Amino acid sequence: MKSIFKTIILSVIITGVLFSLSNCKKDTTCEAVITVKLQSDTSVICPNATVKIHKEDVYIEGVSDANGQLRHTFKLEAILDVDAIFPKSGPPVDTLYGQTVIRLKPGETVYKTVFVN
Repeated sequence: MKSIFKTIILSVIITGVLFSLSNCKKDTTCEAVITVKLQSDTSVICPNATVKIHKEDVYIEGVSDANGQLRHTFKLEAILDVDAIFPKSGPPVDTLYGQTVIRLKPGETVYKTVFVN
């Protein structure tokens, strides 16, 4: 009878030690997907727009793809400013600007749209 209790207690202790030593590493990467669209017609995307994601020591600059999107993966969560510049072609030649703020969440992909006008 004592050996059964010792075996049960020993197995409970071993299981507890194994659980306490296991490493539950959380995913802290954050992916941002910025889409640039016209404010006057929100169904029109803006390919080849310059997108800047910045705040203090963070500065990412890129060009939106054919879908008007820029993707970037960050190591940590943050709240960042987003600026978009779209050189409009055709008469009259004009440059369109837009701004927004994005909040990155750990382990998630955050989608944000910047409207330029």
